Amino acid sequence: MTNRIVVKQGEINRIIPNEARKEFAFVCRGTRVSIDSKSDTIPSILLINNESKIPVCYTGFEKYIFNLVDLELQAGTTLSKKGKAVCAFLNYILRETSLNNLESCALNDIRSFLEYRKKKSEHLEMEADSWRREKNTVLDFLRNYYEVNNKWLDFKCDMSKLQTISKLNGNEQYFRKKYFDNAGLSIKAPRGDLKRKNRLLMYGYLDLLLYEALKYDPDIVLGIALQAYAGLREGEVVNLTCGSYKEIYRNFNSLSAIELNLGRTAPFFQEWNKITPPGSIKVFRIQRVYDHFLNEVQYFYDEHIRRLELKGYDASEDTSLFRNAFGNPMTVQTYSNRVKSLFYKHFLPSLKKTCQESNSWSENTAYIEAYDNEYPGAHMFRHWFTMYLFVKAKLSPAEIMKWRGDTSQISMLTYLHENSDLIEAYRNATYSLQNKILEDIKNGRRI
Repeated sequence: MTNRIVVKQGEINRIIPNEARKEFAFVCRGTRVSIDSKSDTIPSILLINNESKIPVCYTGFEKYIFNLVDLELQAGTTLSKKGKAVCAFLNYILRETSLNNLESCALNDIRSFLEYRKKKSEHLEMEADSWRREKNTVLDFLRNYYEVNNKWLDFKCDMSKLQTISKLNGNEQYFRKKYFDNAGLSIKAPRGDLKRKNRLLMYGYLDLLLYEALKYDPDIVLGIALQAYAGLREGEVVNLTCGSYKEIYRNFNSLSAIELNLGRTAPFFQEWNKITPPGSIKVFRIQRVYDHFLNEVQYFYDEHIRRLELKGYDASEDTSLFRNAFGNPMTVQTYSNRVKSLFYKHFLPSLKKTCQESNSWSENTAYIEAYDNEYPGAHMFRHWFTMYLFVKAKLSPAEIMKWRGDTSQISMLTYLHENSDLIEAYRNATYSLQNKILEDIKNGRRI
């Protein structure tokens, strides 16, 4: 029977007969579950009929993804991405090979999949970082599958040795992973699509953008500052509670540090049951504001708390630091949409006007045209932070990696290499525009 699927001990021992393989596909679908009275969305890996989209088998393969989670159940979006990466591998085995089970995979089969996945389309390659993340997820999955099943299944290769993983900064609460591929699996990452996303925010532009934000959307000013001055990601901004912010004073009661506690998912997002994803913390850690910007962040924070209290919002330790128009915790989508609205409605028109008034249009026209054609995204502030650390603060890549909360120095070096032309532009930028902005603000001409 061509549609028969043999299942053994909850695993697909033989996927499907060869003549029917193209009729099926592995998919990852979110399933809502309750764990210790908390509701989470977790991936389920199913085998479906391509034509009817009806599941024909629940595989149970997702349990080998859960083993990848070291601290707690990760955000549903993160687990979903891991599930989709594993499905890409399973579908490759199903459609591009004649293998009937995972234990029959040889090293060459795994290597062939990784080469196969480099291609985004006929003419484009995947971005290097995306490919590395998918590769690490698949190798983790295979290692977990091997460690659970090697006592009773006959594996063709020792999948536990595909990759070595070390934990850095390894205390119980915060750590980082470092991956080392074994020599037999050595594959170069793709070069990626040559069209990079425009994320460049020139040095003087941030002052203007913050100024416009103070006038038109003051509730997100602190978020922008924390992205630009501490390197936070958008999802990490909305996970901050009022108690996440900590000022440290030392000699003569002077402000010496500001710490942001990103050690857990915000309490108000832990039982999130709405359709819109709330946003997540990529790396659990204590993040510090860079020393050059302590006074600016302190001012923005004090003003932010003052506005919360004037609106009658609770500003106790576990409450949301960022609220939407209804007083509820702001999601990453809401925050990102408000940044985009601010960017196009107020910042970009003001930038064009300032360039014309200061006779600096020619030196800024390339960036203005790029913004007209493509929105750089709220991630531009984290990019600004990186540029500042490298060009102005003159930190080493290892030091920048620490300040950004990155997990891989290789990724940091790749990032700097791929943006070398932008770094040079940032380094050589003239500051007549910035001086014009600061002069106008000081003299009150922008009010």
